[in-house]
Amino acid sequence: MKIRYSKSRIFLNGALGATFAIFGALKVFEGTADYFHYVQLLLGVLMVFSFFFERKFGYLTIEDGILTKYSLRKKSISLTSIHQIQSLPGRIKLVTAGTNLSINTSVIDKESINDLYPILGSLELKSHNNPFSGWSRTRTAKE
Repeated sequence: MKIRYSKSRIFLNGALGATFAIFGALKVFEGTADYFHYVQLLLGVLMVFSFFFERKFGYLTIEDGILTKYSLRKKSISLTSIHQIQSLPGRIKLVTAGTNLSINTSVIDKESINDLYPILGSLELKSHNNPFSGWSRTRTAKE
């Protein structure tokens, strides 16, 4: 299962990246580019790369009991090794014996977050360690 970024985030990265890259490239091809324009071109290309990366891989994937978060460094944890879930404003923190994984809920697509909550709620944890216990697919994220 793929948990995707929100459509507005992906669109904004693509639009800003293309704009930066185009304006930077125009100055370079005119021959009037200075250091700022080369940095602008580089940042634009990186944002366009980020656009394609986020569209292809999404924010999280959950396969075979492994939750993988894609960022600069791919980070994976086993769902069975989670012993506590903390629900904080704007993020979810998954705590294991050796590592923690923070999920920024504000960048997740609303449809995808409704897929994530039941998976987290189905984990066998003590009820006070899982704020998502009892979450079902019929509930919505707005409740």
